[in-house]
Amino acid sequence: MPLLHINGAELHYHVQGKGTPVVFIHPPTMGSRVFTYLRNDLSRDHRTLLFDFRGHGRSASSAASIAFPLLVEDTCRLMDALDIPSAYLCAYSMGTMVALEALLTHPGRFCGAALLAGMPEASGRAVRFLAKAGLAASAMRAKQLVALADSWVHADNIEAFRRLRAETAAGDPVKWREYIAAGLAYSATDRLPAIENPVLLIYGRKDKTFAPHAQTLQERLPNTATAWIPDAGHTLPVQAADTCGQLIRGWLAALEEKRTDDEAREEFAYGSAPLADPDEFGHHPEL
Repeated sequence: MPLLHINGAELHYHVQGKGTPVVFIHPPTMGSRVFTYLRNDLSRDHRTLLFDFRGHGRSASSAASIAFPLLVEDTCRLMDALDIPSAYLCAYSMGTMVALEALLTHPGRFCGAALLAGMPEASGRAVRFLAKAGLAASAMRAKQLVALADSWVHADNIEAFRRLRAETAAGDPVKWREYIAAGLAYSATDRLPAIENPVLLIYGRKDKTFAPHAQTLQERLPNTATAWIPDAGHTLPVQAADTCGQLIRGWLAALEEKRTDDEAREEFAYGSAPLADPDEFGHHPEL
C-alpha cells in the first residue's frame, strides 16, 4: 500500500477496481486488512478504497487525538486526494459508529453504508466489557497481546493470522485507546432518524453481543434493509466474507439502478416540460 500525507498524518491506503466507489471503515486496534476478502470480492466491479486510520496498521501516528469527527475528516480528505467525490461505506463492528457519524455530517458525500455487526452506541454489558478490556490492554501498551487476540479471532488460516498480527502490532496503542474511548463515549441513537441515505445491516445469527443493536437501528433509521447470516458469528468480514460480498453487491446494484432510473425520470420530466401556449397563428412564443 502507498502512503499519502492527509490532514496531518501519513495514511496507508490501497485503491483497487473500477466502478461505484466503496470505502472500508475498520474498528479499533486492527487495521484495514480485516477487509481483504471483501475488498478482493467487491473490487471486481467496484472501485474500493482500503486504508488504515492514523495509528492503526501501517498508517503513522499523530499528535492529534482520535475522535470520530477527525476520522470522518481524514476519510473525506483522503477521498479528495484520490479524486473520489462520493462513495458508499462498508464498516465493521465499532467502525460502524464512524460510518454513522459520516452519514450524519456528510450526507452528500456518502451515498449510504453497509454496516457489518453495526451499533449506534457501545451499550450493553458485553459490548462495554469488551471495549474496556481493549482500553485496558491499550493503556498497558500490550501490543503483542492485543495483536495476538485480534488476529486469532479474525484469521481463518495461518497465513492470514500472521499478516493480521503483523499489521495490528505495527499500530500505536495510544491511538487504539483514543479510538476505543471515543467509541465508548459516542451515541448516534437519538440522531438516527436524520439519516436519510440507505443503510444495509448485516448480522450473524450467532452474534449474541452485537446483534441486539439491530432492533434499534431498524426502528430508528428511515431507510434500511437487514440480512441475517445463518451459522455466522461476529467476525463477518472473514468468516462470512463471500455471503457479505453477495449481499452488498446486490444491495448496491439495486440502489444504483434506482438512482439511474430517478435521474432519467427527472431528465425526462425536465425535457418534457410544456411550452408556453401558442399564439393565434399556432406559433409558440420565445421562452
